[in-house]
Amino acid sequence: MAASAARGHRRAPKRSSRSPLRAVALFVISTALVVGSGVAFGYATHHFGSHQSTDDASIVPPPTGPLDTSATDNSAPGAKPGAAAPTTPHLAPKVTGPGTVTTLNVPSADDDMKTRPVDVYRPAVPANVVLPVVYLLHGVPGEPDRMMEAVKDVLDQAFTSGAEAPFIVAVPTGGGNAHNDTEWADAQDGKDMVESYLIKNVIPAVEGNSPRSASMRAIVGFSMGGYAAANLTLRHPDLFSQFVSLAGYFHVDDPDGMFGSDSRVEAANTPDDMVQKAAGKRVLLLEDQDETDSLIQGQAAEFAQRLHDCACGVDLSWHIEPGGHSYDFVTASFPKVITFLDQGFTVGSSASQSPSSAGPSASPSAGASTGASTTASGATSSTG
Repeated sequence: MAASAARGHRRAPKRSSRSPLRAVALFVISTALVVGSGVAFGYATHHFGSHQSTDDASIVPPPTGPLDTSATDNSAPGAKPGAAAPTTPHLAPKVTGPGTVTTLNVPSADDDMKTRPVDVYRPAVPANVVLPVVYLLHGVPGEPDRMMEAVKDVLDQAFTSGAEAPFIVAVPTGGGNAHNDTEWADAQDGKDMVESYLIKNVIPAVEGNSPRSASMRAIVGFSMGGYAAANLTLRHPDLFSQFVSLAGYFHVDDPDGMFGSDSRVEAANTPDDMVQKAAGKRVLLLEDQDETDSLIQGQAAEFAQRLHDCACGVDLSWHIEPGGHSYDFVTASFPKVITFLDQGFTVGSSASQSPSSAGPSASPSAGASTGASTTASGATSSTG
């Protein structure tokens, strides 16, 4: 595990149900997508469709969180159901210096851990400015501080230079004691309820009195987190308008038995089979060029093809990027992630569904409080 961590938390090879003809099928899929795209050696870019907003839920009174501000989101909470308010591009407030990182202790949704920490990066903008929020999910093994370390300098550079509009980044904890490899899901045995923790507890704790509309909220993940970014967006389409998968996969891979070998629950956690729920979403898929794990290799191309074939209005881009399965890949790829997300954030669209009422489907749920305590303020030495 130590050697793995030193390489940037490479996910250990895991069981795969792929056919021996997988390589041939991947070549055919990739060739079909690449034709006419004018890509250079070792680099592919594909863009399909246009973004369509489908957010149509109403806002509810949120709990007060440590990142509460006096401003409110321009979500038009008084709008009639089904009638989205006009949208405008996300406007960029001036960033005056490096952002700060605060650690929140957010209650778990289970008894395996009392709390799970969340590292939150906030750009240096006035406190009353309501910014979009990106939820960044680590792989396995992994932890928030290492993931934050991989992206903080990139965020500071993009935002302080004025090249990109700033947003908040929240990095929760996705591991457990009972299940190390949680897939960011709710365990059938109830011991690690990570999906419920993220959806019901983390989002309200981070967003406080200014719950974001889906158009101001996105989810990004690396490796296992890349699977979860797709899975959670498709399971909760009211909550996120964009997702980015970095070296992820899109089918069930569950060595720690989170889904209890229950075919019904597995089906409800298989992004490959839920592409219709991506209707109107913006999706970025990045895969490392030197990937050797059969669980991940070729997944970006295959899932991109599924999203394209669904003809459901997905605004899709996918790339093969230089590098291997490491935090260096996350760091090197993140400027593209920032640009992609900023192009999609808007204000004034229909408000988000309350996370506390957006329970996961076909999976057990566990109620828990959504209060959070702040344990550290300011950027630490490891995160700049």
